Amino acid sequence: MRREINTLPLIPTATFISNLFLVKLKPNESGTMIESKAKPKLKTKHIIYIVFGVIFLALLVLFFYSRFVPGNFIENYYNDNAAEGAATFNEMMSNFVDSFFIYTLIAVVIIWLVEISLRTFKHKISDDIENTIRVLIRFIVIIFFVVAYLNKLESFQGAVIGVMATVGAAFGIAASRSLSNVFSGLHLVLSKHHNVGDYLIINDMNIEGVVKEISTSFVTILQPNKTTAVIPTDKLREEEVLNIKVESIETEKDGITHLFLYGKRVKETHYVYPVKWATHSDDRHSHAVKAIMETGEDFKDYIADEVDWMIYERDRLNRRYLISLTVLDPKVLLHLASDFTRILEANYEKIKYSNKKKSTSKKSDV
Repeated sequence: MRREINTLPLIPTATFISNLFLVKLKPNESGTMIESKAKPKLKTKHIIYIVFGVIFLALLVLFFYSRFVPGNFIENYYNDNAAEGAATFNEMMSNFVDSFFIYTLIAVVIIWLVEISLRTFKHKISDDIENTIRVLIRFIVIIFFVVAYLNKLESFQGAVIGVMATVGAAFGIAASRSLSNVFSGLHLVLSKHHNVGDYLIINDMNIEGVVKEISTSFVTILQPNKTTAVIPTDKLREEEVLNIKVESIETEKDGITHLFLYGKRVKETHYVYPVKWATHSDDRHSHAVKAIMETGEDFKDYIADEVDWMIYERDRLNRRYLISLTVLDPKVLLHLASDFTRILEANYEKIKYSNKKKSTSKKSDV
């Protein structure tokens, strides 16, 4: 059945009220609004939440009824069926029912605080780390409070301790490798040595590139050849890793920054990539420096600062240079390093050839 609404000024109010009752108002060809029932969309998890919520509220109502209404049917039923020498109704409520709701409340509050903390630091951790921490905390909290509550029942104490010891030993043996990776991943995130977006160089593995993801099990690195390297977190902790990120940090005095950022705040971040390059020891050093400066000028649109260089090693055959390229975006380095070396070699050969040509012309004039 359809009903027309001709009062156009009341459309916003009518739309708001209709949304409360899951009613959608749609305009027809004449411009009037026609109401149509909208089907509510309930997901499976919402239904589960509703069911558990109703059960918990029902138990909570029964708890308050039995606790504060004297001579209620629950107390009468317990007193009629209790064994001789058993605890009184008030003792039973204090030992088991009260503790059940107290443990449940504490568990819910802890999980809620963890959820708020994860949302606060969501931009600093990956989705995998966030989900892992959430699942791990919920598992630990639920198991802890279930065992703590069952331990209050004298008949279950021995069984609970035995079962938990067996399950814990079996779980520890079966998941020792996985747990090592999990704790390595958590340590990697909390230590803040490497973050998503950093440029890492791992010489022993011949791997370098931009960190795409840090999970509890693996670190994913995008390499200059466009391939992706996946490194186990426990393996990464054993290797010598060079993080080329350089941060300018200022110290903050306010309590919030000191609490969450260890009293430090980053003012500026840039990345200094080391390019190793060698020339023959008999070649002129001035030609190499000129080639470095010219190449730096060619890449001035990509480099944030002037090219810095130094001779870090020299022997009878080669003179080795360490050239530092400073950029603001680490993704630029995925192609900049190889392009810089290629252009550097071309400029150097051009300078050498030009100088050789001048020397030949001078000799011919003589």
